[in-house]
Parts: sequence; C-alpha cells; structure tokens
Amino acid sequence: MTDRGAHIIDIAQLGNDTDDSGPVKISARGSAPRNGLFDTYDKYTFECEYANGVRMLGGIDQPRGLKFEGTDGWIFIHIHGGRLEAEPASLLQEIIRPEEIHLGRSPGHHRNFLEAIKTRNLPMAPAEVGHRTATICHLLNIALQTERTLQWDPVTEHVINDEEMDRMVARPMRSPWRI
Repeated sequence: MTDRGAHIIDIAQLGNDTDDSGPVKISARGSAPRNGLFDTYDKYTFECEYANGVRMLGGIDQPRGLKFEGTDGWIFIHIHGGRLEAEPASLLQEIIRPEEIHLGRSPGHHRNFLEAIKTRNLPMAPAEVGHRTATICHLLNIALQTERTLQWDPVTEHVINDEEMDRMVARPMRSPWRI
C-alpha cells in the first residue's frame, strides 16, 4: 500500500485541500499470497472518508492514477506521464481562477527537490505532506491486517475507540529514546 499509495494519496490530499489533515474513517479489504517470496497485499480495495464528506476509493484493479469526481463531471490524472482525461472533455479547457486550488505540475522529484534548495521554497511535497501521506498508507495497512474499519483523529493522530489498532500506529521506543 505504501508504494502505490504514496504516489496517489498525496495528490488526492492536495486536491481535497487536506494536506495538513487526513481522513476520519478508513476501511480496506484484501489478500496477500500465502507462499512465495513476499507477503505484501497484492489484491485490495479501500475507502477513506473525510470530515468534509469527500470519499477516496481505490483498489489494485483500478487504473494507475487519480480520478476527481464532481457535480460537473470528472478528471482523471494518469500517474505515469501526467496525461489528463475528462468527461466532459470540455473540463480540460476550463480556466482555474486564482482563488481555486492549483495542483501544479512537477518537473520530477529530483528536479523539484534541487529547485527547492536553490530557491529556498518548499518542494511540491514538503515533509508534513509526506508524513500525512505515509500515515494514511500505514492506516490502510492496519485496516487490511485487522479487517476492521478504523476511526481516525487526524488532529491527535490516534485511532479512536480501538486500542489494538491504535497500538499498531507506533511501536514502543527502545530506551533511552522517547518523544
């Protein structure tokens, strides 16, 4: 989940204007090979619900990309190459007003990082965004492993009303380390 998820969930968070937050409810179902070289889930579906009512749905059988659906249609972003599709196609001709969310276009991870260093601007995915994205990926893995829906508090970053799943969020630290 953390590989594919990291490439898609950060864009979903940006488009939902929740880079500094996350979903409040997470469920996932899947299966992993029982024999072989790895035990990573190779089949899965998931759903994340946000406090603003937005739902993020995904699964391994979906095209590699991200689809934003709205009242006027949808736009699909292909992760590899950034090609856009839309229905209706006229959505791709819309002018994004200054007060609306602008997603931008990355020149590539390495180039973006180097430009951030040279200009002293933040990269497209600063540390907090990476943390929130990785957190969602890990929460999806917890939901997969437990086969239960979890309630998440994105402010305190704890699972609500399920101590077992909350313990899975972080390991006990070895002495003398502490936060």
